[in-house]
Amino acid sequence: MTTFASQTLAANSTSWLFTGVGVIVVAVLIGMFWFGSRRTARKRMPPQEHQPRADSWQTPDATQAPDTSDPDGRR
Repeated sequence: MTTFASQTLAANSTSWLFTGVGVIVVAVLIGMFWFGSRRTARKRMPPQEHQPRADSWQTPDATQAPDTSDPDGRR
């Protein structure tokens, strides 16, 4: 038969084990994010070239007169 003291000792050592594993997992995750951010910062950006139709989504010039054919301003 196991005694209460041995059960407490086993539970206490198990909790320390899980705490240690948890700290190691957190440290590895933080290290991976740190390494990934450094690697991304060192990555060279591709050269910027002129893209055809790069300005196709620009708004119309303010010099154009608004359409006054509809009195409500709807199209």
